Amino acid sequence: MIEISNKKILFIAPKFYNYHQEIIDYMESNGADVTFFAEDIYTPLYRFSNKIIPKLADSIKKKYIDMIVNDTVKNAYDIVFVIRGGILSPYVMDKIKINLPNAKYIMYQWDSNNQSKYEDIIKYFDIVKTFDREDSKNFNIEYLPLYYSKKYEDLKYIKKNKLYNIVFFGAYHSDRLEIIKQTISFCDKNNLTFNHHLYITKMGLFRQLVLGNIKFKDLKLFKTYTLNTSEIIDVYRKSFAILDIELNIQNGLTMRTFETLGAGLKLITTNKNIQNEPFYNQQNVMILDRLNYKIDLNFFKNDFLDDKDFVQYSFKNWFNNLFRE
Repeated sequence: MIEISNKKILFIAPKFYNYHQEIIDYMESNGADVTFFAEDIYTPLYRFSNKIIPKLADSIKKKYIDMIVNDTVKNAYDIVFVIRGGILSPYVMDKIKINLPNAKYIMYQWDSNNQSKYEDIIKYFDIVKTFDREDSKNFNIEYLPLYYSKKYEDLKYIKKNKLYNIVFFGAYHSDRLEIIKQTISFCDKNNLTFNHHLYITKMGLFRQLVLGNIKFKDLKLFKTYTLNTSEIIDVYRKSFAILDIELNIQNGLTMRTFETLGAGLKLITTNKNIQNEPFYNQQNVMILDRLNYKIDLNFFKNDFLDDKDFVQYSFKNWFNNLFRE
């Protein structure tokens, strides 16, 4: 395993919920000196110009990338750790490699190549691992599924006060709205409770309304604010099953999959690839056909079946496996 204690680490990753911060905290608690750059550019000007003035957005993006490259001139990093790497073209990687010729380069993909297009930068890394079995086969890189953190594992022992039969958290994309509407109808017919939080930005909601992709009658199904991890966990504490609707061009299992099962909650997922995993069993996991919506009510009659081996998907094991050559 690659040692991180007393190492200077350049960490480039998306700001996604609080996952990036949990990884930073873990590395720092193990003695690493971490410098973090968000993969996405979180400024109002960039977000606005990216849709309205592409040339301005490109200029902002170039300055941001140059800032990262210049940082590698000033700091002798021991490890360059990348998750996804959407802003790292071969041209940028060539520059970083020149500046940091002796660093160890590690990349993890929690998106599929057909989503984040990382194939061209694989060759720059000493270690590359992916959550997607298809990408693993296609690019000859190691398959490493995602993980759950201890805060979810602690929920496993809470068996009472389950207020919600099904819960969904996620951002609006693909067919999520349609599946949520079908789940509402199913729960209403069968006297089940469904707590759902379908997030979209205010600008995104306005745009989708103008395009006709969202109807005014469906506005009540959307939330224009996000929930933090503690708020999500508080709802999980009161839940029986979690609905997981993966992006339909992805193959890998979502973080929500592992958080749900790690918390001892049952999972309803549209991702049929879960059948290929050693932890799959029909008492804990129901596969939902997104083209033929059908949920078996018997799924709610049996409790979660504990799997002692699921501990291998803990965050610590994921990190150790990622940093193992």
